[in-house]
Amino acid sequence: MEKMKNNLISEDILPIPSNKRTLGGLGFANIWIGMAIVISVFSFGASGIDGMNIVGVATATLVANIIIAIVGSLTGDIGVEHGLSFATYLRAPFGSSGVHLPAVARGIVASCWFGINTYIGSTAINYFTLNLFGIDNWFLWFIIFAVLQIINTMLGMKAIDKFASFAAPCIILITCWMFYKVNSMAVLNNIAILGYKPPHPTANCWMVTMCANIGMWAALAADIPNMTRSLKAPIGERNWFKRNKNNWIPQFATLPIIETFIAVIGAISYLTTGNWNPVEVIQQTAKGPVLLILLLMVILAQWSTNTAANLVPPAMCFTNAGARWKLKYEVAVLIAGLIGILVQPWNILNQLYTYLGYFGSFLSSLAGIMLCDYYVIRRRRLNVQELYIKDGQYTYTHGVNLAGMAAWILGTLAANVGSSYGYLFGLPTGFVVYFVLMKTWYLKKYPQKEVESGYSEEYLGITVGNDWIIPGYEAFAGINTFADDSLMGIDTSAYKGGLAFEQATGHNLIITFGRQYGSRGKELAGILAKKLDIPMYDEDMIKLASVRLGVEEDAVKADDEKPRNELMHALSAGGMFAAKEYEAASSDKMFEVQSNIILDLARKSSCIIVGRCSNYVLDKNGIPTTDIFVVASTDDRIQHIAERSYQL
Repeated sequence: MEKMKNNLISEDILPIPSNKRTLGGLGFANIWIGMAIVISVFSFGASGIDGMNIVGVATATLVANIIIAIVGSLTGDIGVEHGLSFATYLRAPFGSSGVHLPAVARGIVASCWFGINTYIGSTAINYFTLNLFGIDNWFLWFIIFAVLQIINTMLGMKAIDKFASFAAPCIILITCWMFYKVNSMAVLNNIAILGYKPPHPTANCWMVTMCANIGMWAALAADIPNMTRSLKAPIGERNWFKRNKNNWIPQFATLPIIETFIAVIGAISYLTTGNWNPVEVIQQTAKGPVLLILLLMVILAQWSTNTAANLVPPAMCFTNAGARWKLKYEVAVLIAGLIGILVQPWNILNQLYTYLGYFGSFLSSLAGIMLCDYYVIRRRRLNVQELYIKDGQYTYTHGVNLAGMAAWILGTLAANVGSSYGYLFGLPTGFVVYFVLMKTWYLKKYPQKEVESGYSEEYLGITVGNDWIIPGYEAFAGINTFADDSLMGIDTSAYKGGLAFEQATGHNLIITFGRQYGSRGKELAGILAKKLDIPMYDEDMIKLASVRLGVEEDAVKADDEKPRNELMHALSAGGMFAAKEYEAASSDKMFEVQSNIILDLARKSSCIIVGRCSNYVLDKNGIPTTDIFVVASTDDRIQHIAERSYQL
């Protein structure tokens, strides 16, 4: 696969292999804590308390965020299982080109949220600087605050994790302190929070509040694979809950509880003072250290939310869309930040609920399509390498999956018809429409290998210990190809075979030969190589291995052919430590070197490779092969071995 010619691939959107996943369950929980505490969420509690009591506010918020945790945990398995980002996965239900419409739209919406939260934070910072130092310039703080968050996000998930580890406990402590302050105000004003009954209760207030809360986090529930692809997970674990323990536990343990707590604080603040924002309420009477505590709350809450929820997701969407230009993640983060600044978020904030309604309806149908495609249509299987091939199975109709597009549009319309309850209409509509169209129409027109295979486990990821490696990008996955002059010096120009095959399929004709000892498999491979006019490799790999290991060819050949009990040999050479050292220095090293030679040869030209587990090595690295295994009767093999020994 040519790196410069493939416009569907860049290193930032490659599947993340298990050895590069650095985010643990606690780190993910810290990130969720930081994301969940957003100043604007206080307003949900205030709007709810107008039409119902505090228990209604709490239960509506709790149920909404349990729903989000369920959806987020389910879609999060896409990242855990296959290491894929949100936008890259969407190529499956929307097509290699069609993906850009929903993904970029999601990216722009998230960028706008970045601007909104940055603006809220900057106005709070300006209040403090005005009172403490007489500096009144919110726009200056807006730009500075935006730049700092953008830089932090550019540094990657590790930097976000580290910031969240510091921010999360601080945010929790400060939020508890805020609850104490507003509750004390309620006591002073003789307001019984638990006994409060709204003067004009509204019948649909609970449902409206619940759906508004869902709309707040609909985005993260859909594009959570952007983060879960970095989560550590047990390799080979088939139990969904055990494999996803770092995914679903943090989501259920943080979002529902924290969001409910925040809504209650907002409700109490509104009942006590008529202002839903407890930061503004407390700062009116605060001085000195108290002001600094509030300032820390504002900065940490908005910052930790923006980096993980409003900059990483759009950056990944823009990186996917800009793969043809090799758009870097860091540049995509900058683009997302600039969009958030240029939309003038101070104007959007005035229409927050309208904005949330559109946001939730758009993403609800998208979540329904993702769940249907991943769990029902493909049963968690995915032909990942085809996601990065221009004319692969996900090309569909000129790059667009019309079933996915139709389901998305109809689901969004249904969500808008549902108005205040949009998410509850959009998700099932997207799910059902996509299922019907794929089953009755699109799967017949464009067969999907993972489905046609009878849901073969070869299309699973970490469940079966499979790390997806894209040909040409082995170094990204930590595989050294050892491409050097000794190999590149092999001249294959004399061979003309395989050209027609290469032009028709886009990859080299690679035939692997396995054989029973004495079955004349190597001779047959040589005959076929001459017929096809392609090179054949066998002892040649031993020669190359000797060069790379820096030892004599005869010694390598002897080690390669000599049968022995590795453990007993190593123990007799110097005990258990010697066993480990010998294993790494001899057999494993030999296999590693020969495996990389096999990969290099297969990439260089069409060829036949005899033995050396070449079929396994090439299949593991996603290189298409034709595999042949030669057998013979026992009598024939004995006779051939005897004849060969006599000749020697």
